[in-house]
Amino acid sequence: MKQRRRGPMQDELTEAMHGEFTVDAETDRQHRLASARSTVEMGMFTAAKAAEAYGFTVEEIEAPSQEPGT
Repeated sequence: MKQRRRGPMQDELTEAMHGEFTVDAETDRQHRLASARSTVEMGMFTAAKAAEAYGFTVEEIEAPSQEPGT
């Protein structure tokens, strides 16, 4: 059977749907900081390397977590 060549895939998400996947700047910052801290806790990065990779200071990486309930 001969295969038909397909054109570029169309984006199925509408503009409104894309909006559902966005977060505000502070939430994005908190997520990046949590990720940076996790990489240090798992031994993947030193605090200095995580700070460089994620755009934080070493002090921010090493500061106690401000998560509710902890």
